[in-house]
Amino acid sequence: MKSGLKIKSLYFKDILTDINIELKPGTINVLTGKGGSGKTLILKSIVGFIDYSGTISLDGIIFDNKNIQDQIKNIGIYLNTKTLENKSVILNLMDPLLNLNYQEENAKKIVYELTKKLGVDNLLYTQANTLSHSQKKVVAFAQSIVHSPNLILIDNLFDSLDEYYNEKIISYLKSLKKNKKIIILITINNGEYLLIADNLLIIKGGKIIEQGKPQKLLEKENLFLKNDIELPFMSDLSNKIMAYELIDRQIYDMNEMVDEIWQ
Repeated sequence: MKSGLKIKSLYFKDILTDINIELKPGTINVLTGKGGSGKTLILKSIVGFIDYSGTISLDGIIFDNKNIQDQIKNIGIYLNTKTLENKSVILNLMDPLLNLNYQEENAKKIVYELTKKLGVDNLLYTQANTLSHSQKKVVAFAQSIVHSPNLILIDNLFDSLDEYYNEKIISYLKSLKKNKKIIILITINNGEYLLIADNLLIIKGGKIIEQGKPQKLLEKENLFLKNDIELPFMSDLSNKIMAYELIDRQIYDMNEMVDEIWQ
């Protein structure tokens, strides 16, 4: 693969062992597994936050983890809300652009457009420290991608996030796929969001044990159960109804399932 993200033989302190991943542009990729399995460490490795061994490259350019700052300007990473400073939302979001020498008016325009898509445009002049938990997560996410990176890394953003913002962010991420240069890699604990993936990766004990299209992997129900990974509601429901022989395949749309049962 000439373009995209390529991780080869990634190793870190016996926690990550022989991680090999290739992600194509124009895709949403979901990495899931139990807590402590190494999901976050993979994201931190990509941006050089930890001293790994192995090779990581983006669009054919190999990262040097000892001198990575100039190499990650085209990467956005959301890890937590600690990046927010005690000032207004708009200033928190403009700062990354101003640091990249954007003109102030252009930076404001970009911030307005992004926050409207994410449903937080009404919070622009609110102090970050007064935001709710979900609002802080969305604003910190916006801060991480406001410079329009081609590689977006997202760590457990959907955990304990209000449903309204879940829908806004998922819709936004899906819209980004139209840009065939963008790669999205998301770590997820909640099984409900596995189906947003074009490519699903399952990690256990610091190793990738399965990867492929979620619809195919979800056919292996025991794969998820034995690794303590929650199944999406519709997949779990399909399995239960299949056991009663009312349907003969996995169905992920509720209306389609009702039609199939009535037939």
